Amino acid sequence: ATTPPAAFVDGVRELVRPAERMGVIATAALAPAGAQASPVEVDGLVSDAARELREFGALRPGAPALVAEQARLVRAMQPIVLQMRRIRSILRDDARPGLPAATSALLESLGGIPSAAQP
Repeated sequence: ATTPPAAFVDGVRELVRPAERMGVIATAALAPAGAQASPVEVDGLVSDAARELREFGALRPGAPALVAEQARLVRAMQPIVLQMRRIRSILRDDARPGLPAATSALLESLGGIPSAAQP
């Protein structure tokens, strides 16, 4: 069945939500007294991001423009999921080596998503 445009838009929101939350968590973890997320929450976000990417890729938009948009977003999100996995590994290490660079890379990649998610 063809995915209605409204469901496609909802799919875009669900696709980026876990990565946006990981950006918030990673940014907070950069501060010495920043809030620290639980490992369970971080693991859940990585799992959610991978699941949302699979589900979004399985949508069947009818309009050719949405098909192209879907392909662009899937390509944009694949490295973001990998960055989330990297951040998860960094957060498991008390020294947090590489967290500033990994967080910057995630936020920069996420910054490219709105331009890819055109109506």
